[in-house]
Amino acid sequence: MIRKATPEDMPKIMEIINDAKRSLKERGIDQWQSGYPNEEIILQDIAGGNSYVYTEEGELLATFGLFYGVDPTYVTIYDGEWLTDNSYSVIHRVAINGHLRGKGIVGKIIAFAGEESLKNGFKSMRIDTHPENKSMQRALQKAGYHYCGNILLASGDLRLAYEKVLETAA
Repeated sequence: MIRKATPEDMPKIMEIINDAKRSLKERGIDQWQSGYPNEEIILQDIAGGNSYVYTEEGELLATFGLFYGVDPTYVTIYDGEWLTDNSYSVIHRVAINGHLRGKGIVGKIIAFAGEESLKNGFKSMRIDTHPENKSMQRALQKAGYHYCGNILLASGDLRLAYEKVLETAA
């Protein structure tokens, strides 16, 4: 089940995020290694209604943010172009409980985000990931995302940018 996160979820959300940070570091991926995302950011996401959690049998197993509208980071894309010029939704801060990575949770999150995006009038979804985060790249491709080019974060770090055009039910 996927639901909006609440402040009461914070300890478990941060446990999952910190575990993801450790996993990225162990794999030599310099993503989320400078304090991001932190509790303040997640609390802002919760307050804005953008933070979600994935649960099974009441256990919180994953977290992500779903945002609607223009993301300043995605205004300029390098070495490519976006598939659409439409307004879009964005998935950020996907983190999954360590023992469930590679078990299809990302696909469930993306499917949910797509349904919510369509309900809210958005026709495409965008996401970015670190160039070395091969497991996320594979999950995105499997979920129908297309690599569009590169973006630069506010920090100047390069990320691979993906977009998926959402299909409406006929």
